[in-house]
Amino acid sequence: MEEKNIIAIRKEDVTAADSAFSYLMKKTEGNLNEKARRNILEYKNLTASQLERVSMTAIQECCEGTPFRHEEIKLISGLRFPDIIAERYYGVEVKSTNKNHWTSTGSSIVETTRDKDVESIYMLFGKLGGTPAEFKCRPYQDVLYEIAVTHSPRYLIDMNLKSGETIFDKMSVGYDDLRTSPDSISKVKRYYKSKAEANGNQMPWWISSDEEAAVSMNIRLWKDLSANEKADLIAQIIVLFPEVVSGKYGKAALWLAGAKGIVCTNIRDLFSAGGKVRIVGDQTLKSPLPKVVKTLRDKFDRVKSLLKNDSPILDYIYEYNPALLCGNLYESWLSEITKELPYMAEVPIRSILEDNLDLK
Repeated sequence: MEEKNIIAIRKEDVTAADSAFSYLMKKTEGNLNEKARRNILEYKNLTASQLERVSMTAIQECCEGTPFRHEEIKLISGLRFPDIIAERYYGVEVKSTNKNHWTSTGSSIVETTRDKDVESIYMLFGKLGGTPAEFKCRPYQDVLYEIAVTHSPRYLIDMNLKSGETIFDKMSVGYDDLRTSPDSISKVKRYYKSKAEANGNQMPWWISSDEEAAVSMNIRLWKDLSANEKADLIAQIIVLFPEVVSGKYGKAALWLAGAKGIVCTNIRDLFSAGGKVRIVGDQTLKSPLPKVVKTLRDKFDRVKSLLKNDSPILDYIYEYNPALLCGNLYESWLSEITKELPYMAEVPIRSILEDNLDLK
């Protein structure tokens, strides 16, 4: 009786088919490691494209004794993800490093070029920096431990990753659920934002799922901005990070760099440089106020225009200061500012702002 191919097996029992693919990849791992031991220099010097072709050939050779047909192992690198397709439903992504370790940067989390029929993927990884080169094959989702950003969010690979330590375990989401989600980048951003809040000195800067909100590839210095752009950004900072009025500038500086591509080496001076405020309106104060109160007053019109239901920075408010959305935007913001300025006993900050009182 003719042996069944993998497609026929899959129709009857997906688990059995998946086990056959796992066996094929285990054979391939052994095949490549044996060749690398016999051809040390050749395998150590493989380029990425050469390794893809070598991997395809190894998989084809290992099809013997399995339900996979060698003619159905195809290299499609550069066109779609993953690099190699095996019998329509299975795939192999080929990665390597010239260093002597098992870690590297992987593919995009979005997988927009993924072959629509591929349901199970293995990572075939070449560690070319050792002598001899070594290879490992493991299920793709089992070796992805974190996400980093080059020009887009990409997985980080660790071929020695322990069970339960993948990025999907950390996020409490399945690999297939994340990759098929229409807002996968937003989910990742929320995860890293929640992590950052624990220590207060980090901020993820992923490109937005909204292309119009993407970070500029050109980093600029604050001193090179126009006066109008500086004023607009200061107003946005006051809305998003009210804590700047009490001298906490860390998150604002990170936001400028990460979300706007702007480096400000003297962010403190934007709010607090200069003399004290000693006279408010016609009242001489017993205790002078810091210069930041004048900054607030001077930028109040711009700030108020940002605190409307159709605010042009509503997405940023949702991302960085969602507490404002619990009620009236303006009143919520004013409440936060008031809490940050507990020394404003003589003259309420509301009066200074809304009555546009002179400050000297």
